[in-house]
This record gives sequence, structure tokens and C-alpha cells, in this order.
Amino acid sequence: MDYDYENPGCLRNLFRSFVCATLSLLLFFHFYTYVWGPPQDSNGDLSDIKYVVMQLTRGLSEVNRKHEQLQGEMERMSAVIPAATAAAGRARDALQPPRRNNHQALDVHDYDRQVTDYALESAGGRVVDTGDTIEHVIHESPVGWALHTLTALVCRGCLGASVIIRPGTLPGECWAFRGSKGEATIRLLGTVQVTGVSVEHISAHISPTREISSAPRLFQIEGLESRVDPYPHDFGTFEYDKEGKPIQYFDVLHPSTKGYYLIRVKVLSNWGHSVYTCLYRFRVHGELVPGQASHNTVMDEGDLFIEKE
Repeated sequence: MDYDYENPGCLRNLFRSFVCATLSLLLFFHFYTYVWGPPQDSNGDLSDIKYVVMQLTRGLSEVNRKHEQLQGEMERMSAVIPAATAAAGRARDALQPPRRNNHQALDVHDYDRQVTDYALESAGGRVVDTGDTIEHVIHESPVGWALHTLTALVCRGCLGASVIIRPGTLPGECWAFRGSKGEATIRLLGTVQVTGVSVEHISAHISPTREISSAPRLFQIEGLESRVDPYPHDFGTFEYDKEGKPIQYFDVLHPSTKGYYLIRVKVLSNWGHSVYTCLYRFRVHGELVPGQASHNTVMDEGDLFIEKE
């Protein structure tokens, strides 16, 4: 029984061996024919390869041509973009109202119609003090000198300083004081939360001497609770550029959440004039504090002298 059972297994193994040998032989002959067999005609294969190479060359040429066209278009667009940007900027500036942080771009010929000036005399502003500043005046006679001296003794807030809060800035229409340092305290038309100031001087091309070395250079702005405030709020120190526009706007460097109705401008230096300094116009900008009464009718004892003159 054991012999009869093992005999089919031997035949099966023999058949498997035959199949493997046959397949191995076929694979060997196929490999031998492919490697060591007689050379076949490869012209057809080479023709196909040449065709493919030609097609790829044509494709690359077309890509290069498209690239050159795109590069030319980009160069033309690069030349046009600056002009288009400038035109769009001009159109935007013409359509949009002036913004607070763009005062330097306002029309200097119509500045007072575009920005509120809370120091303007015709609106209620007053110069109430000039400290120890000595006004520079050319006296044509001893009588004029005596009158000016008497006025200076009676009123520290000299009349000449009021010109800095009045419209009109023709050559000579300025407050001239001796040296390069001076100050003026201005009572605003109400309590104002100050955000910026403007200083104006004539340009050199309309100056009779063709230079403006008497223009203020460094100046400081302070907010006061009273005329004798020992601790005024320092809004910052700024520099007027004599090569810039006649009217120059300055954002305060140290804003205050409080409102002030007294503002002091202190000129610390000028642009080189050794005899006097001229301040043509000073403006105060910001927001009027709601609910605060105007200080035009609220005057301390020192202000009475100013109002009576």
C-alpha cells in the first residue's frame, strides 16, 4: 500500500522538473538569440528615434519663441506700470478727501480752507504771552522807539506776535524777534486735543534777499493748563525745512488724551540769521473737545490786558 501511494507523487515531481527544464531552455535560447544572435536591421528603429528627436527639437523651438514673446510683453508692461501707477495715484488723490496724515500734500494756496486752525485770531485765538522774547523793530524815529518800549513794558504779549495767527504771509508780514530764540503762548478758541501743528514761512524765491536764513529751524510745542503751568505737556520738538514747502505740517510726537486751550510755541534756533528770527504763521490742528465751553470769555487777570488793547 505504501508503494502505491508514493508512485503518483514521483510522477508529479518528474513532470514539474520537465516543465522547469523546458522553460529554462526556452528562456536560454531567447536570451542567446537576443544577445549573440545575428544582427538585425536597425534602420527602422533609428528612423523612429530621429523622428522623435525632430519632434522634441520643434517643441523646444516653439517653447523658446513663446518665452521670448512673453519676455517682450513683460518688458513693455514694466515700462507702462510706473506711468499707470502715477495716474492712478493722481486720480485717487483727486477723488478722495484730504486725510489727516497727508497735510503736506494739501494745496498751500488754499490751506486754511482744508484744515481747521484752532489758533486763528479771527475765530477766537489770542496771543497772551511772549515771555522774555524781545521784538525786533527798526525804529524810524525816537518817538517810535519810545512808543514801542512803552507798549512792551505794559503788555508782555506784544502786538507784533499776533501776526502769527492771522491770514496773510507776504514778505515782511511776520513776527520778528531778536536772536534765534523766542516763544509765544496762544489761547485757542476752545479746548482742543492737539494732533498736529503747521509752521509757515515765505519761500526763498519771493524773499527780497533770495534767502530765508531768518526762518525758524528747531521749535518745541507745549500744552499748558495755565499761563504759569510749571509742568507743561511736551508735544515734541520739530524741525522746519527751509528747502521744503512754505507750509509744513507736523504730527505731534507725544500725543495727549487731554485737551488744552493754551499752546506755547518755543523757537529754539533759526537757519543762520545772526540778528533776528521771523515767524510768519503758526497753526494748531486737532479735535475740539465736546462739552467744553469756549475760553474766549474765560480770561485770567493777565489776559485782560490783551483784550483791552
